[in-house]
Amino acid sequence: MLQKSTTIFVALLIPAFAQNPPVIITSAADANVGVTPVSLATATGMNLAMQSATAVSTPWPTTLGGVTIQVTDSASMSRPAGLLFVSPTQINFEIPAGTAPGPAMVLINNGASQSSATVQVQPVAPGLFAINNLDVAAATAVRIVISTNFQSSVTVFQCVDTPGSCRLFPIDPGVDAPVYLSFYGTGISGRSSLSNVTVTIGSVSIPALYAGPQSQFPGLDQVNVPLPLSLRGAGVVNVTLTIDDVTSNPVKIDIM
Repeated sequence: MLQKSTTIFVALLIPAFAQNPPVIITSAADANVGVTPVSLATATGMNLAMQSATAVSTPWPTTLGGVTIQVTDSASMSRPAGLLFVSPTQINFEIPAGTAPGPAMVLINNGASQSSATVQVQPVAPGLFAINNLDVAAATAVRIVISTNFQSSVTVFQCVDTPGSCRLFPIDPGVDAPVYLSFYGTGISGRSSLSNVTVTIGSVSIPALYAGPQSQFPGLDQVNVPLPLSLRGAGVVNVTLTIDDVTSNPVKIDIM
């Protein structure tokens, strides 16, 4: 029923690797959200890479810009991580499938030095992506004409050029042509069941119609939900996602 959309970004002359200070690992969606197997994560620190580089295809490469990452889980199993983006101060990567819950060691090797960090891997850690620091939801929407099942896209936000210019666009909930929203996040696909996934829009909580992988980009998840008519006129509201009693960071939409 709903279309799945997109996105989602000193060599030292000594015999051994130089050891940089530990880095911080968080969800790529929000710095206050944790990580899960097959979720997108962000490492922040210093001297993480010798250059900046972005992956151009999937599956995500395990070497990018001279950088590799190994994730060793609580069962002492080590796996390479897929890399989306690398730079001297930030790396976006995917926690490998099969990583056991519990403390995991993330080892970053850039060919000249290596850095490490410990991160707690959780079964679920829902994080919702925002377009910018105004918490504009990275969301898409469609309107469905019930009598014909015809779908048309609905604008959720508008941008002038850069992500920082993006602003919310009021969504008309409709009447006989209801709106269905798709929110994009990570740390969602490990849910115990769809019945344990709830989307709260403003003051209204709605069961999700779908919550799982977004098919195009590994590690990216998607949640589909109808927009209740009872929210007409609500204006700018927060949206959160609760999975197995774990609640995500908030993002915003505007309801006409």
